[in-house]
Amino acid sequence: MPYTRTKILLFLLPLLVILALTGCKKPEPARLMVQVEGELFSDAILLIDGQQAGKLTKTVIKDDGKLFIDDVYRITLPPGHKDIPPQDQCTGALDSLEMKPGKYVILLKTEDGQSLQINATLAPGINAIIYNADQQILKLNDAKMKAAPGTIVTLP
Repeated sequence: MPYTRTKILLFLLPLLVILALTGCKKPEPARLMVQVEGELFSDAILLIDGQQAGKLTKTVIKDDGKLFIDDVYRITLPPGHKDIPPQDQCTGALDSLEMKPGKYVILLKTEDGQSLQINATLAPGINAIIYNADQQILKLNDAKMKAAPGTIVTLP
């Protein structure tokens, strides 16, 4: 009998040491942030694996300093303010969706039916998708590629 207890203790002791050192914490989630520069997709619906996950908030700053959020006038920036662009500037953003790390099909879809499908692997931590609508350039973290509306792109 003592021989069996010794075997069990020798088996369990390393496991207990590993658990004590590493802990039982949950793995870090993936956090997805989406930003669109330009008019197209600035107020798009975001679908993840076919399910609606949110809608981008559209922000427009006019060259006269007027600020619109989701097409509603909010304020006029004072003349000479550093954020007043030389020409109208439009962006869209969706900040920080939390999900499990892994592979996803991410779809940006406008009300008039234009879309951009992004097949991506989201890593633990922050994953930033940035799309420049005028240049049709898509970035995810360190990856960058051309992405025209209506196409399917795969990012690492």
